[in-house]
Amino acid sequence: MKTETLNKNNQGPLVLDDSILQTRAAFMATTEITDHQTIFVGIGLPCLVAHITQNHTTPNCHLVFESGLTEVVCKTQPLSTASANIAKTSKMHGSMLDVFSMLQRGEIDVGLLSAAQIDIFGNLNSSKLTTNSGKIISLPGSGGAHDISVLANKVIVVMPADPRRFVNNVDYITSPNNPYRNRKGVVGVATPDAYFSFETGQAVLQKIYSDRDAEEINASLNWDTKISSKLETISPPSNELFKDASIFLNTS
Repeated sequence: MKTETLNKNNQGPLVLDDSILQTRAAFMATTEITDHQTIFVGIGLPCLVAHITQNHTTPNCHLVFESGLTEVVCKTQPLSTASANIAKTSKMHGSMLDVFSMLQRGEIDVGLLSAAQIDIFGNLNSSKLTTNSGKIISLPGSGGAHDISVLANKVIVVMPADPRRFVNNVDYITSPNNPYRNRKGVVGVATPDAYFSFETGQAVLQKIYSDRDAEEINASLNWDTKISSKLETISPPSNELFKDASIFLNTS
């Protein structure tokens, strides 16, 4: 179904389809981030979360990328963890050892990740998929996602609301939700409609946008989940934020 948002005079769409869905998912993720936190940013949708965080919700957060870039200003969409557009805005060009040492020391407040699959326990798969016919499809794999999922103080996943990607058990555990010591691991996943929490050990529908229905969302995925008794309702992003995010997504 085509998705769009209208300008104030209802004279036409500001942004269409994928940009809106990505923005809604990213903005939902930002509701779990507080100001002055240090964030380890994965590539893809996590970069949009970082951009919205810096420019709209919590402007004093500190962005870290796997390549060793720290204190990054995420103005346009990077294509890799060392893209020139984020390298030139970074206050420090360190090494992978520098930033992964930060992870080990517990200095990363939030890890932002995405994946091909996520299961009801918060495990992530970005390694391989098995089709209904039994064919195995190889994917890019982990990168630093395994380390982030285990060592960040907490991890927020951002995903499209595709029921094929929300499964009770992932085809392959690339990034386990098995945090180190007192770290929280994967605490939740944000979608264009909702936020599911894993803090009880299994996915629970915790937040929805005010223009969505909790029962419909819960039934739309392949998860056997419950709706929280303390379900929160979040106002959708503004038209201004949609426009800004669309520019970000289409500029690298």
